[in-house]
Amino acid sequence: MDNNLIPNSRPTLGIEEERAAASVIRKGNLAQGEEVAKFEQRFAAYIGVKYAVAVNTGLSALHLALLALGRAGKDEIILPSYVCEGLLDTVAYVASRPVIVDVNLHDGNLLSEALKKKVTKRTRAILLPHIYGFPAAANEILQYGVPVIEDCAHSAGAIFKNKMAGSLGKISIFSFYATKMLTTGEGGMILTNDRKISDTVRDLRDYTKKEHFKIRYNYKMTDIAAAIGNVQLAKLEGFIARRIEIANRYNNNLRDIDGITLPQVTNNKNERKVFYRYMLRTRNKSRDTIVKELRQKNILCGAGVSNPLHRIQGLPVKNFKNTEDWVINGISIPIYPTLTNGEVDRVCAAIKKSCGRRER
Repeated sequence: MDNNLIPNSRPTLGIEEERAAASVIRKGNLAQGEEVAKFEQRFAAYIGVKYAVAVNTGLSALHLALLALGRAGKDEIILPSYVCEGLLDTVAYVASRPVIVDVNLHDGNLLSEALKKKVTKRTRAILLPHIYGFPAAANEILQYGVPVIEDCAHSAGAIFKNKMAGSLGKISIFSFYATKMLTTGEGGMILTNDRKISDTVRDLRDYTKKEHFKIRYNYKMTDIAAAIGNVQLAKLEGFIARRIEIANRYNNNLRDIDGITLPQVTNNKNERKVFYRYMLRTRNKSRDTIVKELRQKNILCGAGVSNPLHRIQGLPVKNFKNTEDWVINGISIPIYPTLTNGEVDRVCAAIKKSCGRRER
């Protein structure tokens, strides 16, 4: 039996990315330049928006997006608890007050009903992640009339109501970290149809050679990173197709196991889940026990979000029941384009054996 390690995440890179990076190195223009401009144009066209601004990380993208909305003093920014703590960092960067809300149990995205008592005159923005590549119900969030910033760090290529994630709100941000849907190593992008916002973030990402001084940042993307990004973007649809194929294989193999909840696979022109992560939720056996037993078989699984924002902020757990369910019971099992069918079957066999055993 093959006992080679199956990691939880793995970037999908080939000779094309190597050649693209080498080409930039040979030219000698390593910093922000023509490759960055090309990446911005191509990514904007792919998502279906007018303007895109590339930066060095997804966190930088969110920081600039928040700054571009301006501030009125004592601002509040609404965001779900079930996200990485980086979102909380960016709210602190702009000296705003975070308003944390619960998520849906079925997909882990922001619970729209939770906004009814949270949106006030002080609400500056709603941060809307499409977590794990599952598009959030943006139409339910947009009805509140508050600027929505889509966090598409997990969801490049996801579709909601026949529109790309990233084209639904006032601004969207993407991450191109090593394990994301497409990668530049580190990197991010801000997208918008608002020319003023685009001009603002483009000005703020670079502090040099400006006529007038104000606080700006060194958030530029390099041409080496963008060259890799251009190759990855051309491969993205293939990556997504393989992720969906793997998700279907998991669902077909695991659907008869009692005590676990599987994600639903949807793939049509109106909605597409891109499966940045494939998340199970366990009922009859602890998540940590299952993860430990799979690790013993050289299969690495994760917990998804392990430190939700309501815990960081010391908020009452009773107000975040769905988030707690995801944190306690969620299991991220391997899914990435280079995962083979044999490896998928190994993961399924290990889960079946683990979930068929009672805890002692």
